[in-house]
Amino acid sequence: MIYLYNILLVLVLLVPGRQVAECSPGTQSTDTSNVPEVVDVDYEELQSVIESYRGKKAVLLNVWATWCGPCVEELPYLRKLQEEYPDKLQVVLLSADLRSDRSRVAPFLKERGVDWKTYYKAGDNQRFLNQLSKQWSGALPFTKIIDRKGKVVGQWQGSASFDKFEKHVNKALEE
Repeated sequence: MIYLYNILLVLVLLVPGRQVAECSPGTQSTDTSNVPEVVDVDYEELQSVIESYRGKKAVLLNVWATWCGPCVEELPYLRKLQEEYPDKLQVVLLSADLRSDRSRVAPFLKERGVDWKTYYKAGDNQRFLNQLSKQWSGALPFTKIIDRKGKVVGQWQGSASFDKFEKHVNKALEE
């Protein structure tokens, strides 16, 4: 089953015309105020980012892409959670877009009200996937919620409702 998911992920990432939810060229703003910084990270660098919040904040890690409809539908939920719990939660967005689409990520997020530092997955896809979670097939979106002590309190692939996100965030904040 995991093998099938990986094949599907590779096909989705490699098939031309996959831009389901991308910004159209006519709608991209040239205004650079509040454009989120997008930093390339490999797995180890991402782990350092997550570790930097240990003891301070819970972390909601969301792996997404601009072309992924369910990922884009979740962005308002993630923005709302970041706004509601600024001192207790850090939403870490990790773009899985192709390198050729890397330049679209920051303007895409800005148009959707995301104004905090985000990340772009660099390095080997399969290695990154295996290191991030042995239960993750590679399907997007993928979410992992980590409490302040570094314990994973929830993770899933596929989209989620705001209630599901909030339930797991509250669990992380209780720990």
